[in-house]
Amino acid sequence: EMPWKLEYHEQSQIVELHISGRANGDELREAAAARIAYGKEKGVERYLIHARHLAAPRSATAAMHDIPTRLYDKERLSRSSTIAVIAPMDAQSMWAVNFFEDTCVNRGWQVESFLDRDRAIDWLLETPPQ
Repeated sequence: EMPWKLEYHEQSQIVELHISGRANGDELREAAAARIAYGKEKGVERYLIHARHLAAPRSATAAMHDIPTRLYDKERLSRSSTIAVIAPMDAQSMWAVNFFEDTCVNRGWQVESFLDRDRAIDWLLETPPQ
C-alpha cells in the first residue's frame, strides 16, 4: 500500500499530497512526481504537502535532494508554483522538511513550511505566483 494519496480542493485550487508513515526515497520521489502530474492535469500551481504523520529516515536524504534538484525540472514544474509543507510531528523527521525547504529555495522554488494546516493554506492563497 502506498504511504501517500492525492486530493484536489476545487475551491482553493490546491493539490494536497497526504504522506504518512515511514516513506523511503523511492516513495517520496513517486509521490512528488504524481503530485506534479495531478497539478498539471488540474491546471493548478498550488501544492500542499501534508507531512504531519511522516517519518522520514535519514536514508531518504538523497531523494529529498533529488526532488527539487532533478525531478522538478524533469517534470517541468513551473517556477511560479507555490508549495506549502505541513511539518511532521515526529521531531526526528523535522530535518527532512528543513532540508527540503532549503534545497528548494536555493533552486528558486517558493516553498514554506508550517506547523498548522490553516496557516499553510492561507500562505498558498496569499502568495502570488512569481
